[in-house]
Amino acid sequence: MDFHDFIVEDEGRIEAVTFRRIRRFAACAALVLAPSLAIADPPAEAEEGFVSLFNGKDLSGWSHQTKTPAPHVGCKFFVKDGLLVGDQGPDHCGGFLMTDGEYQDFILRFQLQMDEPTDTGVFIRMNEMGRSQQITLDNRPKGQFGSIYVPWAQGRVHACPEGIKAFKQGEWNDVEVRVENQPPRIRFWLNGKLVTDFQHTEKTCEGAPTTGRIAFQVHPNVPNLIIWKDGNTVRFRDVRVKRLDPPKAAATDQETDRR
Repeated sequence: MDFHDFIVEDEGRIEAVTFRRIRRFAACAALVLAPSLAIADPPAEAEEGFVSLFNGKDLSGWSHQTKTPAPHVGCKFFVKDGLLVGDQGPDHCGGFLMTDGEYQDFILRFQLQMDEPTDTGVFIRMNEMGRSQQITLDNRPKGQFGSIYVPWAQGRVHACPEGIKAFKQGEWNDVEVRVENQPPRIRFWLNGKLVTDFQHTEKTCEGAPTTGRIAFQVHPNVPNLIIWKDGNTVRFRDVRVKRLDPPKAAATDQETDRR
């Protein structure tokens, strides 16, 4: 619209256009600009009940697992540029960083970025000796995203060779893990795609704890496999959790239904 549309000449004088025309123009302009100026609020229910597990400054609320067998102890987890960073330790050893708190049923969400090759995973219900269950995050040849592994027991109980297709190389990836019941049902989403929906049986989870810590892994090198490259790291941010533990016996039926 040309500038002259906003003024009128009358015997050499410049008069303002009518207020009606100004209001009409202002209303049109507001409709055009509104989409670009509006700030979209996330749905309130999307993060309701979630608690941050990582403050972006230090390892408060976390500790290194020190009782697992070698070479699964001695890795490095540290904070850099607001990120939780994991790397192999001396002699390419691995290990775990675990929460101080224990969790049974929960939803875990975080963002993940991994160099190639690296190998990490989410470990659930981990006890002091490292007994647990793993959701694999293997950014390496022959690796899998979303397989279920029971370390120092049954080993892999659910394979997921196609899971890597949902992974975005060199980018931040949105991860969600949901653990419920006993034997547990484990669901794993990667970048919004449901990759794994696995229902344990008594046999597949035999020997695994029913509650425990949440842990991130740095995998040690393994003969005849490409696991890690010197200088590579795995990086986590926006780590948060929501408990889904069963209600206490004193809870009312109405409270139970809301859960």
